[in-house]
Amino acid sequence: MRNLPSDADIHCTTRETGGADVGTWHNIDLRSSGACAALIDTLKPDILIHCAWTTAHGAFWHDPQNAAWLEAGMALFDAFVRQGGRRIVACGTCAEYSGHSTAPRREDETIEPGQIPFPYGRAKFALLQHLRSLDVSHAWVRIFNAYGESEDPRRLVPSVLRALTAGEPALCSSGTQIRDFLDVRDLGTAIARLGASDLEGVVNLGSGEHKTIAEIVETLGGIVKRPDLVRLGALRDREGEPHLLVPDITRQTKELGFVPRITLPRGLVDAAKASLEKN
Repeated sequence: MRNLPSDADIHCTTRETGGADVGTWHNIDLRSSGACAALIDTLKPDILIHCAWTTAHGAFWHDPQNAAWLEAGMALFDAFVRQGGRRIVACGTCAEYSGHSTAPRREDETIEPGQIPFPYGRAKFALLQHLRSLDVSHAWVRIFNAYGESEDPRRLVPSVLRALTAGEPALCSSGTQIRDFLDVRDLGTAIARLGASDLEGVVNLGSGEHKTIAEIVETLGGIVKRPDLVRLGALRDREGEPHLLVPDITRQTKELGFVPRITLPRGLVDAAKASLEKN
């Protein structure tokens, strides 16, 4: 939200108490189609940025709630279009891409829903198909590996940092997987820019820096001066996960005109500083 125009009238929803100190917060569950429709009818928003989904770490891949969030997203988009909303920016996932590839994934790839390996990716892709059927300007963001501020402590970067700063072994998979990590500050900037743009369709968002998991973890070990505690290969790799899963970010850089400003080394240093402050 910090990346949206200062004069924007921002309204946000949460199931928790309160929210960030930006915008007006409304306490509703987005899975309640009636509550969502009533809020949209009251606010009559011009732009909708949809980021909500089931996100329980490790469980979201197969979470039965994926179906509920798909239904909720469809109802939300329908209500927004009915009241005359102009543009939707919704967050998809790199998990929509099926199979293995030896090259960065492109937005114009043909995707067969039956070949998407996890319910999470299938549900997201189904919501995209519904969005495409509506008469509304839209952008669909495919997020790859985001990290940074307020990240779930069980995810890769914070979990490794928590172990290392506590003087404990950081247990990791083989680390041979190649991924693209984007700082959430850049991710937020790109999404905000998409909201204000007229760019249509699917847009991959990434850093353009392709690194192995091992390189990420070893960099963190060097930053906190505990490389001796890194334990690559201590955990099994996730079954079926691709060796290479990185985005082609041509649309992001050429059409949206967005180049990430936070390099991976700087972002990891900032994440390590935040971890040390918490501990």
